[in-house]
Amino acid sequence: MASLDLRQSTIFSRLRGLLEVTRLVRTSEELPELLSAIARTVSDSLAFRTVVINLYRPEWDDYVVTTVYGSDEAREALLGQVRQMSDWEPLLDQRFLQRGAYLVPYGEFDWTGHIESFTPDLPVSDDPNAWHPDDALFAPMRGTDGQLLGILSVDEPISGRKPSGDEIDVLVAVSEHAALAVQGAQESARAKANREALAHLLAVSAGLTKSPDTKELLQHVCEATAEALGFEKVAVQLLNRELGTYESVAETGFGPNENLGIPMRVDQVEKLLSSELVEDCLLMPGDEALRLLPDRAGGYRSRMNGRGPRSWQNHWLFVPLFDRRGGRVGYIWADDPLDRLQPEPERLHILRAFANQAMTALEQAAQFEAVQDSNAHQRALIDASPVAIIDFDFDGRVRSWNAGAAEMFGWSSDETIGRVSPIVPAEELDLFLNNLERVRSTGEMLRDLDLRRLHRDGSLIDVSTSAGPIRNAHGEVVGVIALMVDVTARKRSERALATSEGRKDAILRATLDCVVIVDHAGLVTEVNPATEETFGWTRSEMVGRPFLELVVAAEHRTELSGVLETGHGPLLGAHLEISALRSDHRPFPAELAITRVDVPGPNLFAVSLRDVTKRHQREERLLEAEAKYRTLVEQLPIATYINDPGLPVSTRYMSPQIEAILGFPVSDWLSDTNEFFIGRVHPDDHERIEAEITRTHATGENFRLEYRMIAADGRTVWVLDETVTVRDGEYRPLFLQGYLMDVTDRRATDNALRTSEDLYRLVVEGSRDLIAVIDAEGTTTYVSPAVTSLLGHDPDRFTGKRFGSLMHPDDVEHVRTYFAQRAAGDDTPSSMSARVQHAEGHWVDLEGSISVIGGGADGVPMQFVCIARPAQRAALRPAAA
Repeated sequence: MASLDLRQSTIFSRLRGLLEVTRLVRTSEELPELLSAIARTVSDSLAFRTVVINLYRPEWDDYVVTTVYGSDEAREALLGQVRQMSDWEPLLDQRFLQRGAYLVPYGEFDWTGHIESFTPDLPVSDDPNAWHPDDALFAPMRGTDGQLLGILSVDEPISGRKPSGDEIDVLVAVSEHAALAVQGAQESARAKANREALAHLLAVSAGLTKSPDTKELLQHVCEATAEALGFEKVAVQLLNRELGTYESVAETGFGPNENLGIPMRVDQVEKLLSSELVEDCLLMPGDEALRLLPDRAGGYRSRMNGRGPRSWQNHWLFVPLFDRRGGRVGYIWADDPLDRLQPEPERLHILRAFANQAMTALEQAAQFEAVQDSNAHQRALIDASPVAIIDFDFDGRVRSWNAGAAEMFGWSSDETIGRVSPIVPAEELDLFLNNLERVRSTGEMLRDLDLRRLHRDGSLIDVSTSAGPIRNAHGEVVGVIALMVDVTARKRSERALATSEGRKDAILRATLDCVVIVDHAGLVTEVNPATEETFGWTRSEMVGRPFLELVVAAEHRTELSGVLETGHGPLLGAHLEISALRSDHRPFPAELAITRVDVPGPNLFAVSLRDVTKRHQREERLLEAEAKYRTLVEQLPIATYINDPGLPVSTRYMSPQIEAILGFPVSDWLSDTNEFFIGRVHPDDHERIEAEITRTHATGENFRLEYRMIAADGRTVWVLDETVTVRDGEYRPLFLQGYLMDVTDRRATDNALRTSEDLYRLVVEGSRDLIAVIDAEGTTTYVSPAVTSLLGHDPDRFTGKRFGSLMHPDDVEHVRTYFAQRAAGDDTPSSMSARVQHAEGHWVDLEGSISVIGGGADGVPMQFVCIARPAQRAALRPAAA
C-alpha cells in the first residue's frame, strides 16, 4: 500500500510539473526569468538535482548555457559554456535515442577532449539500473517549425536510478512545452521591439517636416534609423545627377575616414536593385553583391558579423528612396546590426515605411530651399539693376522699391512702400492712374514713355518708363511693374539707358503630417495632434469610427478599402494624391500613404496624410514669379549675366539680349574658360580689364568699367560692365551678378560735343570782335576776351551783371526796344549801334547784331548772343560830366 502511494505521489508530481510548464507558455515573463522558472519546475517535478538549459544563439549558430539549476559547483562549471552543433551531434546520435530523449550511458561515449562537462560527486553502484556519475540525459527543445531552440540536460536523479520509460516520456513532454514557452517569449520580445521601433519612427516622422534644412532632416533620419532598428552605422546617399553617382549626405556611427568608399554609380545600383527585394529593400550578402559588381573596388566591410544562416555576414542593406513621380533619388544604407542578425521582414517593412515618410519630408524641405535660392537670385538681380524697378497696385501704391529707385529718386523703400507713388507730380497723377488701369484692362506693355518724375529734393528728372502687367499663375493681371531709366543726361547727350529686370519674392511654409492608425476593420484607433488640427475632429470624435467615411472623399473609398481589407495590393506604401474631407465636409487636396504595421494579431495600418493645399498655392506662386521674371528679362535692353566667384572668369548664365548687342549666341559665352570673353575685348583694353578684374576679386569691391568689345560683324561696341557680388548670411560669395549695356551712341555723342565745344572756344576767344551772352533777364553770363582790347575792362567785371549798366543813358531805351523786337521776331535792321563806357571813362561807339538762342514752351527766348565791333562812322564820344 505504501508503494502504491509513493507511485501515485510521483505521478502527481510529474503532472504538476507538466502543468506548471504549460502555464509558463502563457505567461509574459522575460526570457531569462522564464528559463529559470522552467529549470526549477523540471527539477522539482521530475526529481533531478541538476537541470541545465543550452539555448541556441542564431547570431553565432551555437548553443550557450544560459541557465543552471543545481549546486554552486554545477553553476560555476557550466554557466556560460558555448558549444557548437558539431559538439552536440555525437551526443544526439540515434543509438542514444530513447522515447524522444537521448540517454548516454556510462562507458558508451568518450568524453575525453570533447566538451567540458560537470561530473557530480555520486557513489558508483554495481546495480545496472543505478545512475552513474558519467551518465547523461538530454531532451531537445524544438519549436513549432521543428527548429532546435535549445537542449534540456538533467543530472543527479534524487532516486539515484536511471529514469524509466514513463519518466523519459514526461521529460520529453516537459521539454516540448518548455520549447513553446521559449519560442513564445522570443516572438513576444521581437514583437515588442518592432512596436517600440514603429512608435519611435512615427514620432520622428511627425517632426521631420519641422526642419526646412535638408541636411539636418537627413541627419535625423540616420539617427532615428540607428536608434529604433538597432544599427550601429546608417548613411543616406543621394543621387548626384551631374556625376551619375550616389554620394553620402548624412551619416551616423562612422568613425573618421570609415565611409570613404568609391561612390556607387547609377548603373551599379540599378543592377543591385534588379535582384529579389524583401519588403522593397535590398538585403544581400556582401560577397554576392560584389559578384554582381565585378568592377567595384572594395568599400566598407561590416564589423558586427556573426555565423550561421540567419546571422549578418557583411550584408548590404539598401532602402531605395523615391520622389513623388516614382524616380529613384537615393537610398538609406544600414550596416552593423547590434544583434549581429539579418533583420526580419517585419523590421524591413518598418524601415521601408519610415523611408517613405522621410522622403516626403525631404521633398518638402528641398522645395523650400529651392524657393529660398530662387528668391535670393531674384533679389540679387533686382538689387544689381542700374534702373529703378517699382511694383504698383492699381491704386498707385508702391508695393516694392529697389535700390536703383532709392538712388534715382532719393526715397528709401521704407518711406515709399504702402504710399501712393511720391515721384508722380500732382498734375500727372490722373495720367499715371489711367496708365495703370490701361495695363490692367488690356494686359498690354507700355514702352519707352517719356515722363518727368520728382526727386525727393523737388527737382524734376526726365525718365524713360516701360510698364507691363504682373500675372498670377492663372494669367490674371494682379499688378503693374514699372522700369524707369534716368534719361536726363540722355536729353543733353542723346543717349539711351536700359531698364533692368525684377520679380517679387515668394516663401513657402511647410505643414506637419497627419498620422492615423487604422485597424483591420477600417476603424480609427489612434491619431496625432496634427490630424486634429488639420481635419477639425478631436481624438475622441475620431477613435472607433470608420476611417474612410470620416476623412476620405467618396470617389477614393473603393480603391482604398481593398487595401485595408486584404493588407495587400499595389497601393500599399504608394504615395497617392486624394481629395480629403474636413469635419465640416469641406474637401481639400491631400497626399496619402498607407503602410501595414506587422504586429501579432489582425492587420494594423499607419496612414500618413499631408494637406498639400499650400503646396499647390506655392506652385502657383512659383509660376507667377517665373512669369514676372520673364516679363522683366524680355523688356531689358541690357544683357544680364551670372559668373561663378573666383578666377578665371566662368559664366553660368547670360541673358538672350547679348546676341542683339554683340551678335554672338548665348551658348558662346557659357564656355568653361574665359577665353571667349577675352577674345571679344578690344586689344587696346585687354590690360586695363584684366587688371581691374584682378583688383576687384582681391578686394571684394564691385566691378564697374567702360571698355570696347568687337562684335560678330566686326564693329567696335562700347559697353558699360557692372558686377556685384551676391553673398550668403556669413558673407561668403555665392555668385557674381552683373549686366552689360551698349553705350556706343552715348560715347559718340559725348565726343562730338567735346569737339564742338573746343571749336567754339577757339573761334570765340580768338575773335577780335566783342562777343557777349545775355540771358532773358538782361544779365551777362559770358563776355569774350576782346572786351579788354575794345573797352579796357576785364571780362569778369561783366559776368553776372546787367550789360546796360555801362551803356550811355540815351541809348538804353533804344537798345531795349531792339532786344524786344528781335525776341518777338519782328523785322528789324540787321545791326544797331550804341555807346559803351571805356574803362578810362570815355565813350566807345559800337555797332553789332543780336541773335536769339532757343525759346521755352511759352515762346520766351532763353538767351541772346551779341557781336559788336567799333563803329566805322563815329568817333569817340565824351563821357557825361
